[in-house]
Amino acid sequence: MQITPHVHCLWLEFEIKTPAGERIPRFVTSYILAGDTLALIDTGVASTAPDIFAYVESIGRRPEEISHVLLTHSHFDHIGGNGIIAERAGPEFLGPETERRMIEDLDYQHSVRPVGRMRDAVSGPVKLADFLAGGDEITPGGVAVRVIHTPGHSAGSLSFFIPEEGALISGDVLPEPSTLPIYESVSDTLASLEKLKALDGVSVLLSAMSRKVSRDEGVSRHIESGAEYLGEIDRLVRQAVSEKGKDVSPREAAEFVFERLNLPRAGLIPIVWRSMKAHLDEGPK
Repeated sequence: MQITPHVHCLWLEFEIKTPAGERIPRFVTSYILAGDTLALIDTGVASTAPDIFAYVESIGRRPEEISHVLLTHSHFDHIGGNGIIAERAGPEFLGPETERRMIEDLDYQHSVRPVGRMRDAVSGPVKLADFLAGGDEITPGGVAVRVIHTPGHSAGSLSFFIPEEGALISGDVLPEPSTLPIYESVSDTLASLEKLKALDGVSVLLSAMSRKVSRDEGVSRHIESGAEYLGEIDRLVRQAVSEKGKDVSPREAAEFVFERLNLPRAGLIPIVWRSMKAHLDEGPK
């Protein structure tokens, strides 16, 4: 879907297979900056790479025009198509230096952040040609992009702002109500949301965890809804501590939160327990 003159958004469908054999439908978001050449922001999973190529061709361009891949962070569902994209187009891959090893060594990522069978959904690995950091200004394919460091979902998470078109791509840093709570730091997430909310000139917000395109006054409301959702989860974690005692485990806290928010029990996975641990370790917000 074309969002602005240069920005295209792709919501890509895939499935996660659980150890019990269940298939959980999911989607992942990639973006294309269509300039003199093409820049791809995040590559989805291996199975969605053909969909990216098909979309590129549908707008009258060729996959071989992908000259740059900008990675918001290192998680498997955002780098899964890297190897296939590299083989087809040979672009430069750029991402956060703090997450370099997670991007370049997939077995290492799986060892420190196991997410079921997601390792099977990743092609690659690839090497980063250069690093991106907050404050950087780059022009892949002639499209000006400002890099914003927005930690919380992961330590190195990046957002990308295309000032000429007012388009903000926030990666996974913005928690979306009714979705699984997945972040490494509550305080960093809230600080990043404040940073994005204070950014001048944003007229379009694209959040990787949502199919919603927020525009104009809806941008700040969208960001606020994420902060409120995080606050509601934090309140429920405090309630779990109050009712179950200060030694409540992250898994018990997650079960408590999921029951009260009517979140699917299939989502009670270790990366969610890590989010609950962040709430327990950091204290009330």
